[in-house]
Amino acid sequence: MTKIDLKRTEKYAFLIFLAAVVLFTVGAWDRIFAASVFGLRFLWIYPVLVVLLALILFLYIGRMKRAQVSGKKCAGLFFLQTMHKYRFLIEQLVQRDFKIKYKRSVLGAFWSFLNPLLMMTVQYVVFSHLLNIRGNTEHYAIYLLCGIVMWNGFNDCSTQSMRSITSNAALITKVYVPKYIYPVTRVLSASINIVLSMIPLLLVTTVYGLFSTPHLYLSKAVLLLPFGLLLMLIFCVGMGFFLSSLMVFFHDIEFLWGFVSTLWMYATPIIYSLSMFEEKGVMWFVKLEQFNPLYHYIQFIRTIVLERQSPAFSEYGICLAFSVGLFLLGFFMFRKVQDRFILYL
Repeated sequence: MTKIDLKRTEKYAFLIFLAAVVLFTVGAWDRIFAASVFGLRFLWIYPVLVVLLALILFLYIGRMKRAQVSGKKCAGLFFLQTMHKYRFLIEQLVQRDFKIKYKRSVLGAFWSFLNPLLMMTVQYVVFSHLLNIRGNTEHYAIYLLCGIVMWNGFNDCSTQSMRSITSNAALITKVYVPKYIYPVTRVLSASINIVLSMIPLLLVTTVYGLFSTPHLYLSKAVLLLPFGLLLMLIFCVGMGFFLSSLMVFFHDIEFLWGFVSTLWMYATPIIYSLSMFEEKGVMWFVKLEQFNPLYHYIQFIRTIVLERQSPAFSEYGICLAFSVGLFLLGFFMFRKVQDRFILYL
C-alpha cells in the first residue's frame, strides 16, 4: 500500500478539529452555557470533552503511525491509503458526475439555486393559500424552503448513488478499483448541489426576514449548518451502499425506490408541521416521526434557521446515531456482496 505522510495528516486533522470546535462553540454557545448534565453545568464539562476528543484523535493517529511501520492492519490507515492512491480517480468521478447533471443546460449549476426557490414558491401558494395547510407555522416560506433543500439533497444523493455500480459497469469489469468509491463519489458530487442550495436559503431568509412579522434574521447558530449537512451526508452514503448493492441484483429496486421515496417525502413534515397532528390528538403519528431520520435532519436545519439557536444536544445524538447506524449497516452489506457484482454486470 501507498505510504502516507502521517505527520502532515496529523497537522491537518488537528486544524480541522480545532475549526470544528470553534464553529460549534460559537454557534452553540447559548446551549452550552445553559445546559446541565446530572446537575452539573455543561459549561464546565465541555472543555473536558474537547480535551478528551483531542486525546483520542492524537492516540489514534499514533496507532496509525505504528501500524504503517509494522505493516499491521488499521482501518483508518487503510482508508487514508485508499483515498491517497485513488485521489485522482475520485476527483475525476466527482467532476464527471457533477458536469453530466447539467450537460447541455443553459443555466447549468444555477439550477441548484433556482430549483428550490421555484418549488418553494409553488408549494407556498398551493399549501398556504389554496389548501391552508400552513396552520400556525410562522415564516412558512422559509419553513418550506428548509424542508425542500434538505429533502432534494437526500433524494438526489440516494438516487444517484443507487445507480453508481450499474452505470460504471464498463469501468468495474476492466479496471480494479475499490467498489465503494463509486457510491461515495456520487454522494460527494450531489453534495455540491446541497451546498449551493444553502446559499439561496440563507439569502432568502435574510431578505424575507426584513419584511416579515415578526422579523427573521440569521444568528451565529448558522455556523452549525455544516454539522447538520455532514450528518445527513454520512446517512446518504450508507443509503447509497444499501441501494447500489440491491440495484446490481434487482433492477426493480429503481422503480420501487421511486415509490418509497415519494411515500417517505409525504410522511416527512416538509409541507406541514407536527403541531397540526398534536392539535388533533393524533399523537401516534407524532411519536412515529421520532423514528424518521429525515425529520430529524430537517428539524436540525429549521432549528438553526427559524429558531436561531443550536438544536438540543439530544438531536445531535439522534442524528449521529441514524447516520453512523445506516453507514455501518450499508457498508457491511456492500462489503459482503461486492465480490459478486461482476457476475451480474
